[in-house]
Amino acid sequence: MTTFLQIVADDLYSRIGSDLSRILIVFPNKRASLFFNEYLANNSDKPVWAPVYASIGELFQQLTTLKLGDPIRLTCELYKIFCEETQSKESLDEFYFWGELLIGDFDDADKNLVDTDKLFANLQDFKDIGNDFSFLSKEQEEALRLFFKNFSIERHTELTERFTSFWNRLRTIYHRYHERLTALGIGYEGMLWRNALEQLNVTTLKYDTYVFVGFNRLDKAENTLFSLLRDAQKAMFYWDYDLYYTQMQDRKHEAATFINQNLTLFPSPLPSELFDTYKKPKQIRFISSSSESAQAHYLPEWLQSTTAGQEKDNAIVLCNGALLPSILYSIPSTIQNVNITMGFPLVQTPVYGFIKALTELQTEGYQPQTERYLYSFVQPVLKHPYTLALSAQAQSVNRTLTAHNRFYPTPAELQQDEFLSRIFTPCNDPYALCLYITDILKEVTVLYRQKEKSDDAFNQLYREALFKSYTTINRLLGLIESGDLEIQTDMFKSLLNRILFTSNIPFHGEPAVGLQIMGVLETRNLDFKNLIILSLNEGQL
Repeated sequence: MTTFLQIVADDLYSRIGSDLSRILIVFPNKRASLFFNEYLANNSDKPVWAPVYASIGELFQQLTTLKLGDPIRLTCELYKIFCEETQSKESLDEFYFWGELLIGDFDDADKNLVDTDKLFANLQDFKDIGNDFSFLSKEQEEALRLFFKNFSIERHTELTERFTSFWNRLRTIYHRYHERLTALGIGYEGMLWRNALEQLNVTTLKYDTYVFVGFNRLDKAENTLFSLLRDAQKAMFYWDYDLYYTQMQDRKHEAATFINQNLTLFPSPLPSELFDTYKKPKQIRFISSSSESAQAHYLPEWLQSTTAGQEKDNAIVLCNGALLPSILYSIPSTIQNVNITMGFPLVQTPVYGFIKALTELQTEGYQPQTERYLYSFVQPVLKHPYTLALSAQAQSVNRTLTAHNRFYPTPAELQQDEFLSRIFTPCNDPYALCLYITDILKEVTVLYRQKEKSDDAFNQLYREALFKSYTTINRLLGLIESGDLEIQTDMFKSLLNRILFTSNIPFHGEPAVGLQIMGVLETRNLDFKNLIILSLNEGQL
């Protein structure tokens, strides 16, 4: 089987040779680069100067002087401006979730180079906006219509008045937010993209040629960058498609809408005959399942039936990401290497429960007036697997407290070894809590320091979860130290829980080795000999 990346690697090598050091290859995501490197190396029995690889986001970051801001700090900066403009009494914790949504909206507007002054125009002028959508794409126009379909200016309810008041200030909030982030030298991704295009000078670019591989639907910012590089003769484009969709005689196939546009605007050097694979025979089976979770039970049988020792040729594609835990439990122990790129919910790992138990122990479980802990908050910590693994006295302490009905133990009663002394040292302000939790997490790393041969996918993920949690809390600590995050203890506890609860673990495996597990979008540019797609149902795909 000749894969798309192999075709591109062969073509680039034949055109440029073994010195590709002045070439930057851009993929929609990072996953494809390691596979591509293997194919490139196979073209020569001599050393090859490899090209530089980047995702599209990384390329835009290279083209601007701004740095991608920490997501927590970006939301905190927006919160400050929001409060200044609206005089709102809303807490940071209450604001945080929809603050992220608002940054997401700003991000979409900037990536599509929208005229934001018109986009955020006063609601009273909405009728005029509705009659002039010339500055919006069809997708943006539809999004606006859907947004306003249940909103009536004639309804003078408190909710609509509050919303109208906020909307009237949204343009000012957007511009002030841009100004503040620019002064700080940071920005969210869409802001970086817009800024990069405003600063771009194609005559001073670092690389001779920019090769774009496997893109499909382009944001307006991407389209603009592609056009500028094409016109400067500094770009090459490779598209992954099939003639079945692009050359239908009787009608246009909707699956080829964007590819046809791309092939017209940014032609590929490859002959179209290479992409006539749809009609070639394939072995396809449809398997019915009584439930979502029952699909996971079929996996061991499927994995056993595929080629032994060729795990990297197999891929599991999840249309429903909620199936991931069941899938991991179903993978046979004989499969040592698993690569996951769709993210694993941090809330489903032991470290989340441990951090939550520690935080509640210090913020609710300790009574400063009596200098005692509440047993109801002590027990979850003592019984947690991490505590039991690192403290020789945890079980003994718990049994003693239970036997003697010690509902309000003192710290001295609990500090029976070094690890328990760390845990049951009172602290109650956000700065001290950050130091307290990160200090304990450092101790937990001992459990994962030595990578055992028996490591299964869960142990690998738990190691990543620990690292993710540590870095998240360390970022909060940095923001508190710098004065960018000024909050009380209760708000800190709630904010920390919200951030961790919504976090996914970016699993750092070896993309070119082992069984591949991914979502539908992660399959872009990749080809596998054996593929199983779970939850291939209407409403999931």
